[in-house]
Amino acid sequence: MKRKSLDRFVGKYCKIVTKEPGDEKVRVSVGLVKDIDYDAGFMIVESNEGSMFLKIESVVAIKPRRKLWVLFGF
Repeated sequence: MKRKSLDRFVGKYCKIVTKEPGDEKVRVSVGLVKDIDYDAGFMIVESNEGSMFLKIESVVAIKPRRKLWVLFGF
């Protein structure tokens, strides 16, 4: 994803769809985007399960969500 398109999601709850090379299925994560490190190629996401480091290259789609939806799992 491009730098400008990811900067607007920092500090917001988002639904993030990722797909690693070689995987057949996608993974869906929901959480708060804390920070994006473009030099290392990672984004830090805080979710109910804990902190996650996601590769920027593996992000297929990202969409902002309301916090209420995140808490109840809808």
